[in-house]
Amino acid sequence: MSEILFVGHISMDRIRNQRGEMFQPGGAALYAAMGARTICKDVAILSAVGEDYRFWEVLSDIKGHIKTVKGKSTQFFITYDRYWNASYRRVFIGPGSKITTRDLASALKSGFKMVHLAPMNPPKVERMVRAIKEQNCNVIVSVNSAIHYLDERSNRRAILNAASLSDIFILNERELHALTGIEVVSEAIRAIKTKTLVLTLGEMGTLIRSQDEIEFIPAMAAITKNAVDVTGAGDTWAGSFLASYLRSGSWIKAVSFASVISAIKCTGWNFEKIRNLSFKSVEEVYDLAIALKEGGRQLTLTDLVRGSEKGK
Repeated sequence: MSEILFVGHISMDRIRNQRGEMFQPGGAALYAAMGARTICKDVAILSAVGEDYRFWEVLSDIKGHIKTVKGKSTQFFITYDRYWNASYRRVFIGPGSKITTRDLASALKSGFKMVHLAPMNPPKVERMVRAIKEQNCNVIVSVNSAIHYLDERSNRRAILNAASLSDIFILNERELHALTGIEVVSEAIRAIKTKTLVLTLGEMGTLIRSQDEIEFIPAMAAITKNAVDVTGAGDTWAGSFLASYLRSGSWIKAVSFASVISAIKCTGWNFEKIRNLSFKSVEEVYDLAIALKEGGRQLTLTDLVRGSEKGK
């Protein structure tokens, strides 16, 4: 039995930013699974790719319920300005639309503690949440919102319905305002019905509302100012957050762990900097990221990552 099943897109991405241009593996479900693998190796992914998919070696790291369909793979061409604002120059969903509720029902027979639905077409997400709950109410269901799907009223309604049925709903401040139409955060979070709401607030931190209690966890001080690629940072955060919560049972520890893993991810292209990271416990990441003194100076994140890689 795998612990977490990640459902969503696997893509081939062309990324262009101030650091250069790269053709690389991507997709929300893949980034989330890679984040989770840093502390939980027993994860699986449900997705679909086209006949032209070129990064099978990467997928070998993860247990797969991945089907190949005729035609081209899901592809994104994303450019970033100097402030890391993204512009989607080309979006081709392709095989991502072929991930079905029937595929999910089949995958669930393998048994999972948690299922995370990465951003997809909102009506599909709602159907999948309902299917999971009907098939096995003991599975923890997590849903991740995405601003790209929230222009239409029907999509907003579907995501809100999915959130009300899920156990964990992850979104950012922009998505919160789009879904509720309420500007005041404290009022907006109360307008969304879900068991546990996880609201990421960027450099401020993370707000978690669970069982009518609200916790605010401040963000760690910026531990890297030299990002190489921020693509998938939010999905990496979500995956590592969920996996570390399963391990620790602590929202606070999970947020801290996810913040470190997501930051490390951004120091390299795609997920190359986290692919070989492995922690036996959430606490181990503190040994990597805590502000230690070495040779009379504070370690940087780059120092810490290099030290981790040398120890492998």
